[in-house]
Amino acid sequence: MFKTFLPLLFIFTFFLACSQKEVISYEPKWLNKPNLEGKVGAIGSSKPQFKGEAVQRKVAISRAIDELAQQSGVHVDTIIIRNEKSTALQVRSSTEVKSTQTTKGISINAHIQETWTDPRTKELHIWLIKD
Repeated sequence: MFKTFLPLLFIFTFFLACSQKEVISYEPKWLNKPNLEGKVGAIGSSKPQFKGEAVQRKVAISRAIDELAQQSGVHVDTIIIRNEKSTALQVRSSTEVKSTQTTKGISINAHIQETWTDPRTKELHIWLIKD
C-alpha cells in the first residue's frame, strides 16, 4: 500500500505545483516615461508603510511633488529621519519627513493622473501631471 501511495503523492504534488499560475503584471508606460504624450509629469513611489496605505500614499505624492518642483527650477531639500527602538516586549518606530522648497515666485499646480500598485512588491507609484 505504501509503495502505491508514495508515487501517487509525488504525482499529485507535481501537478499541484505546475497548476499554480504566476501573476503577470504589466507596468504602465508612464512608469518609466513621466513626460509621456508631451505632458510634464513626475513619478513618486513608496513601499508599504507600517502606518498603512494613507501614509504610503502621502509619501508617494510628496516624492512626486518634489520631483515636479525640481523640474520647474525649484530647489528642493528633503530629509527623512527614521527612528526605531525595540525591547523584548515591543517595537516603536517613527518616521519624520521634512521637505524644504525654495522658489522664486514659481507656483506649481498639478493633479494626479494615475496610480499603480505593483502586485508583487505592493509599492505604490503615482503619476503627477503639471497643469
